[in-house]
Amino acid sequence: MTTIPTPDLRALIGGETVIAFVPRHTVDEGDELELDAGGPRQPEEVKAAYVRWNADPPPPGPWTGIVVALVPSAVLDAEAGSPRHVLDHVPDGDIAVLRVYGPDGPVLSDEAFAARRKSVEGAIEG
Repeated sequence: MTTIPTPDLRALIGGETVIAFVPRHTVDEGDELELDAGGPRQPEEVKAAYVRWNADPPPPGPWTGIVVALVPSAVLDAEAGSPRHVLDHVPDGDIAVLRVYGPDGPVLSDEAFAARRKSVEGAIEG
């Protein structure tokens, strides 16, 4: 079971984002993660538009994420990467690009997932 803060998980299962911030070296590409809500974040950690997601638990799952890419969070350009996640900063650790599946299949269509993944890759410095 991989615990993701509630607003981050709501963004993933809602198709708002395809990334999760995880501690360094805790997941690998190809890993299948059972996702669970870990509770709220501090309101100052979350962009104002997403603070409301702290209060409500995500819809019931099960929710699964397949790690399709993994990079250190330090390579995400702070400005270009900002629209790709719900936080007001980029935390230390790794960025796991997740293909998320719910009770009815993938959260995003193949085309929508590919577009969001490409957007994240475009915000990576290097």
